[in-house]
Amino acid sequence: MGEWSSPWVQVGAATVMELEDASARVAAVGEELEAIEGQLIRLTREGSAGERSLDSVIEELASLVTRLPTAYTTLQECLERRDVTYELVTSVGELHKRVVWLYRRLQLEQVFFSKLRLERTLRDVLYRQILETYDEFSSLEEKEAHLRALSETALASELLKRQDGGEQ
Repeated sequence: MGEWSSPWVQVGAATVMELEDASARVAAVGEELEAIEGQLIRLTREGSAGERSLDSVIEELASLVTRLPTAYTTLQECLERRDVTYELVTSVGELHKRVVWLYRRLQLEQVFFSKLRLERTLRDVLYRQILETYDEFSSLEEKEAHLRALSETALASELLKRQDGGEQ
């Protein structure tokens, strides 16, 4: 008889390679999520400190959100495999929680900075309108004070000037 070769050895080796591949994919997702979270924290700090424009912060937060579906899908695919260890399932479970948390947090920060941008725009517009209105109001106050201070003779003189076509 020839040398016996177990098919399980080959399958076992393939399974180990696939498992290592799954572990490597999960590790890569973990690194990606860590990088995204780091960028989220950096953007939050820079946006809050005014070191970066709100438009830029909102745009970059939106960009980070687009990176999450791939990470989520990769984790789901790893969970659907039959050849995963308990440790890998536990690790995927934690990363799953993290990706969902990041998704919520990124969107909440987008909403926060969008509201802040809107509030600043509104404040700037209202402030300008308040100044313009105050200037107009002050001008009317001055006109009223001038009219009240005029004597009857001065008022009659102005009235005659108006009739002669010289409006004031």
